[in-house]
Amino acid sequence: MRVSVGELEIGYEMGGKDGAPVVVMVHGLAGSLALWEGQAERLAARFRVLRYDLRAHGSSEACEAPCSLSDLAADLVGLLDALDIDKAAVVGHSAGGVIAMQAALDCPDRVSALGLVGTSSVCNDRADSWYGDCVRLALDEGGEAVMKAIGMEPGSGSVPDGRGIAAVIEAIRSLYGCPITDRLEAVRVPALIVVGEQDHLGVGGSVILSRAIEGSELAIVPERGHAIFLEDPDGFAERLGGFLARHLL
Repeated sequence: MRVSVGELEIGYEMGGKDGAPVVVMVHGLAGSLALWEGQAERLAARFRVLRYDLRAHGSSEACEAPCSLSDLAADLVGLLDALDIDKAAVVGHSAGGVIAMQAALDCPDRVSALGLVGTSSVCNDRADSWYGDCVRLALDEGGEAVMKAIGMEPGSGSVPDGRGIAAVIEAIRSLYGCPITDRLEAVRVPALIVVGEQDHLGVGGSVILSRAIEGSELAIVPERGHAIFLEDPDGFAERLGGFLARHLL
């Protein structure tokens, strides 16, 4: 399904328990809402689960113009508006976690809880250089090249728009010069921070988040990597579902 959000058409899927608290799941760069399918199925008995494709990803329209983190957060909040959802818990993986945090900062009254998975509020030199390489790949070779650089297999209909994803990557890359760490002290909703011990991005970013967000819960999971919700879907769903049940039900 697609709905108009500002000047874009955003693709989304909604399911789960009618009338239950809403949980929005935000994928990372070069992904799609399909990555959250297993988690949506596991949460569906207790929650209303909304998954959507970031701009330039999946079935959502691309915008080649530059965008900011606040623009990406506005896409999320605009989707809530379009679907008449007053407030939701937001669970984001990697770049999706950055968007989740930005939404909580920009529109705190719309976010009831945060789930931050393998993500960070700051970008170091190495990450900045890697993002720059991905932008050049996107512009020169297209979205499929970015997927391969990230280690994802292109699937039918899931290849991001090249110029569109380049703009999204630049927005995430802005954390290098403008980290949001200090602003996170303003976050007053429950937050669960989950990171795999073997995440190739390291666990440091998650530790920083746990210190910045007052009262947050940090889980460093042994023997798991960056895509922890795919590596151990049952274990991840049990941890996430328990957290959401404690704070939303």
